[in-house]
Amino acid sequence: MAWRGPRQPTRLIAQWTPQGDFDLEQVFWLALALTQWSCGRLEERVKAEALRVIADGSAIQPWAGGPDERKRRAVLEAAKRKLQSPQPAERKINKQVLAGCDWERGDLIGYRLIAGDYVVLRMLDQHVDQGGAYPECELLDWRGPEIPAAGLPDTIAVREFRDYGGGKRFMIIPVAKRFLKDRLQRLNLQHVLDENYSRVLRGRFNPTRVTSWKEFEKLLELSFGMS
Repeated sequence: MAWRGPRQPTRLIAQWTPQGDFDLEQVFWLALALTQWSCGRLEERVKAEALRVIADGSAIQPWAGGPDERKRRAVLEAAKRKLQSPQPAERKINKQVLAGCDWERGDLIGYRLIAGDYVVLRMLDQHVDQGGAYPECELLDWRGPEIPAAGLPDTIAVREFRDYGGGKRFMIIPVAKRFLKDRLQRLNLQHVLDENYSRVLRGRFNPTRVTSWKEFEKLLELSFGMS
């Protein structure tokens, strides 16, 4: 069955096929083929590549001689049977919506905890990739029942992670953000940050924790010791 609509598979294959990487190539083709089959949109070219990596042994090679070889062979045989069987009816594929972020460097963001108090995040940078733009922030060392009308000073301390080697930066992906409309607000306050503040040269260690709005309070509790 041909893929209808935008030429997403062609672009995906062109951008993400791990050319020359023997181990990742077989994972790529199998994952893409099984995903397409589940959506009722398996392309013949993708099916052929997936069956090839099973038939020529490359899909089993990383497990060959190991304790999990037998289990992996069973998984591959099941995948082969599925790909050779009639696929389900074609499913509608929702258009990808890129994550957006209009916060600017130095912006202060108020977040109301479930407990009722507020904490304040300071925007550092945007992380941009093919999924969109995500805020990278730090947590100011302040908590209170109301955010001061006069704001918080630029020199206020910043909380550090208490686990996993420290650090201050965290990136937030927008999972469950829609449920935070009355708890998350961009304040009319901005700190002026030095151009190099919280930035390091590419390749240098600059740990950034990744979380989501759904898991944000868990991060505050486990990594910052807040409850």
